[in-house]
Amino acid sequence: MHWPNSIKAKGEIRNQYHHIADIAPTIMEAAGISVPETYHGVKQQPMEGTSLLYAFDDANAPNAKKRQYYEMFGNRAIWVDGWKAVTLHAKRMPWELNVVLPFEQDEWELYHVAEDFSESTNLAKKHPEKLQELIEIFDEEAWKYNVYPLYDDMIKRLGAQQDRLFGDQKEFVYFAPGAVRIAEKSSAPVKNRAHTIVTRLDLTGDEEGVIVACGGMTGGYTMFIKDNRLHYDYNFLDGVHYVLKSPPLPKGRTDLKFNFIKTKPFGGEGELYINGKKVDEIEMPQMHIATYSLAETFDVGRDTGTQVSDLYNGIFKFNRKLDRVIFTVSDENTVPPRKLPAMYY
Repeated sequence: MHWPNSIKAKGEIRNQYHHIADIAPTIMEAAGISVPETYHGVKQQPMEGTSLLYAFDDANAPNAKKRQYYEMFGNRAIWVDGWKAVTLHAKRMPWELNVVLPFEQDEWELYHVAEDFSESTNLAKKHPEKLQELIEIFDEEAWKYNVYPLYDDMIKRLGAQQDRLFGDQKEFVYFAPGAVRIAEKSSAPVKNRAHTIVTRLDLTGDEEGVIVACGGMTGGYTMFIKDNRLHYDYNFLDGVHYVLKSPPLPKGRTDLKFNFIKTKPFGGEGELYINGKKVDEIEMPQMHIATYSLAETFDVGRDTGTQVSDLYNGIFKFNRKLDRVIFTVSDENTVPPRKLPAMYY
């Protein structure tokens, strides 16, 4: 906290228990304002959280916060006056996404964090009454703050997020040179969907560069021409790439297509087509669920940020005319064949 005109304490540490939900109330109290009951005619929710302001100049002030709930993907916890009850839902690790079990089977743990800050000693068997008390308080807080009903199907939950932006839209058209630095979440929703990526080029034999790319070194996909061959590179995770490559490209107007066939949740087969003829295919057993990266973008005609593929360097800007790239997505396992419109030239 930095507030030279009001905080007298300098370079000190505070040990009162607080949470990120307490930051906004702290700022509002410091600014001397309160949440209005209505704003532009809309009734406002009460501010959640407890201000930290009381502790700025009093290291020994009693903890003003009395309880704090936590919940994410079914994992739950509750802190109350120095005690904390925790349950790891279905005892699943973050990478175990297909585990769906009744919440009633979860095993709760109990820690006295006022004396055991690192939660090293589970006291659930020693203090069962305290554990039950905290579980009941969690229920109170969960109903109060709209945590319930719990839902633990992570794959369906994450996969459904793209529908919030695009609804039932199936076709996405991006034009060069303007479609660059588009946020990943605003790009075509290809995750966990059958989809095609198509473009038409008037090839002369000296083309090279990225046709379309999304993501970066931490994950994503890119479709590009190098050494007179069309490539598609899906960067999955930890150095795992699914790469397709065509034979030498013909000259003249040429249709280029990547086709993804969904065979299971977040997995399937990739195909590469030149003028309607399949020229390469690959199994893609594991693919991203929600996000390729935290800061990379979607680009047509270049790859800004870090590179999706290690087969090229820099933005690898496409060096010839590129008109548009068309994405078609489907909730079925495959995308129905479609004829390219008369376009480009």
